[in-house]
Amino acid sequence: MRLFSVKTVVCVLSIAGLVFAEGILTVKTEPEGIEVWLGDKFIGQSPVIEKKIKAGRYTLKLVDPTQHTSTSEVLLIQDGEPTVVERTIASKFGCLKVVSSPEGADVYIATELGKTPVSNEFMNPGRYRIEIRAPNSWYQTAVSEVTIPKGETVFIDKKLGMGPFFTKKNIVSLALMAGTAGGFIWGLIENGHYEKYKRDGHQASEVDGAKLGRTLGIVVGSSCLIGLEIVALF
Repeated sequence: MRLFSVKTVVCVLSIAGLVFAEGILTVKTEPEGIEVWLGDKFIGQSPVIEKKIKAGRYTLKLVDPTQHTSTSEVLLIQDGEPTVVERTIASKFGCLKVVSSPEGADVYIATELGKTPVSNEFMNPGRYRIEIRAPNSWYQTAVSEVTIPKGETVFIDKKLGMGPFFTKKNIVSLALMAGTAGGFIWGLIENGHYEKYKRDGHQASEVDGAKLGRTLGIVVGSSCLIGLEIVALF
């Protein structure tokens, strides 16, 4: 003889707390990838979609692993009811984006930030002096003073102006380039004379003169080339 029906057993177990009611929890955040905790239990990274949770009252904690910040709130999960949490996690940093024309310019604050186009989403709020240094000497450096607020993006778009062509550096570079080419050409010509004079039995003075000219041409060309490399460093 059956003393208890199935329904009676379920009711008794429910009252005893052995059969648990469940709700459905969805957590969406902006940005995504935020850690979602219920009490001390980690349930995943956002978005958490339609996760079954035992009905009850919880402390919901959202942890941003990038900024090392968190927010908490009390959450009630009800039996058979969907609970949707949508939150925007405010950034404690600012964002700086820099583009330039031409691209490939070096961006400096205190140190080099990178080459344009460049973006940094983790700038401490504050005032900065931004230098955009042209990729070559034909363009001028651009300087901007900007204030980066917390949680906001500052966008810098600079068209770099052409610098004066006949700067001292450019004039020296052109002179050294001419000296390099002229020296090596002179050396090649004198080397041809040296080989010809030696082969045809010319006087020793002519042979020695051509040999000296060859040596001087190489020395002049090499010296100008080294000077050109030094100028390029500055």
